[in-house]
Amino acid sequence: MQTKSKLTRRVVSAIVLLTVALGLAQAGADRTASDDAIVKAVLETNAKMTQAANNLDADSFFTYILDSDQCVIIQNGKVFKTRPEALEAVKRGFMGVSKIDRRYDNPQVTVISPNVALLASEGTVTATMTDGRSMETRFAVSLIFVQRDGQWKLLHGHYSMPARM
Repeated sequence: MQTKSKLTRRVVSAIVLLTVALGLAQAGADRTASDDAIVKAVLETNAKMTQAANNLDADSFFTYILDSDQCVIIQNGKVFKTRPEALEAVKRGFMGVSKIDRRYDNPQVTVISPNVALLASEGTVTATMTDGRSMETRFAVSLIFVQRDGQWKLLHGHYSMPARM
């Protein structure tokens, strides 16, 4: 036969455990909702960047890139260590191009923290030159986005196109 105080301790312990378990479950649900919102925001930012690139608007494209010395862009083995250097390279890349259509295939976003997320994807880019020539190629990308002042910005971008063998 249990004493009244042992029974009370067991009931209190069970209530505490249940409260902790419910709290952890709620925190997990809150984290999932928060992660879903981050994924949505990062995908929306990437879509706006893609639209700016498809419009051949380098300046608009770079509004989504963090204005910082920490920002690094890598493209096909070339490291652009400053944002202005990368901007000039993109502007040069748009020269002689009349149309671009960049499409991502099922981009995956991994939430690293409430202010950091990684987008990784493959895709296809089709470019039409001003002289009428066109090309289509595959690409792979990994992009690290950070949230600054309520906006998601690109901190690091790594773009590559497969080498032709």
